[in-house]
Amino acid sequence: MMLDLTAEEKYYYWLMVSIGLDKELVGYIHDCVESKEEISDLIFELYNEAPNRNVLKRILYLSHIKSTTVNKESVKARIDNYFYMQFLSKTLTLNQIGEYIGKIYELEPDWTDFEWISDNYSLARDGIFSFEEADNRLCKYLKDSASANAK
Repeated sequence: MMLDLTAEEKYYYWLMVSIGLDKELVGYIHDCVESKEEISDLIFELYNEAPNRNVLKRILYLSHIKSTTVNKESVKARIDNYFYMQFLSKTLTLNQIGEYIGKIYELEPDWTDFEWISDNYSLARDGIFSFEEADNRLCKYLKDSASANAK
């Protein structure tokens, strides 16, 4: 079996690298290279360019636009789960997660849930309501989406 990325993985990693979160991808490609399995040309190319986030982003973008179909809802679910796990492990604060989700929304404007989260933090920055309220709304969203994705 050859290790490669699915269309959804290419899109997911492109979004994550685009907002500055490349640690998960770099770990994955290192694991692929260190395994005894054969790796695709894409994995090899990503491995060689791992230190350069901009090149990773370009490679992933060019590879994912060639995909005929991408299940964007499964990508969104994976992003929701990623941020929920970061929240549970206290790796990222809710405010940081809100900022990242806002950046993803700029790249994927069809995800209206992400627009809503981004707007909440924008309203908090403008003093319309508190950051605590924005955090509470994001926390509820992450818990609800993680529960929905587990089904």
